Amino acid sequence: MTRLTGALFVDLGEGREDRRTGHIRWSRPPRARYECLLCHTTDGPVTGPRDVAEFVATIRTTHPTRCTTAHEGARAA
Repeated sequence: MTRLTGALFVDLGEGREDRRTGHIRWSRPPRARYECLLCHTTDGPVTGPRDVAEFVATIRTTHPTRCTTAHEGARAA
């Protein structure tokens, strides 16, 4: 049986590419946060495209190292 242990919330933001420079101009930058349903803590929020990408890629492995409950046998959401 699979058990839900956390929730990852990601807002992709809103931006437009500047045709002249090729860079994205953000009117609302991306942001993300993770809520653990076991220890009831929140990691984040983080903002910005690079920070959000890194956060999403690593939170499922980094949070269990700081979680106050045993994650043994549990799969991250």
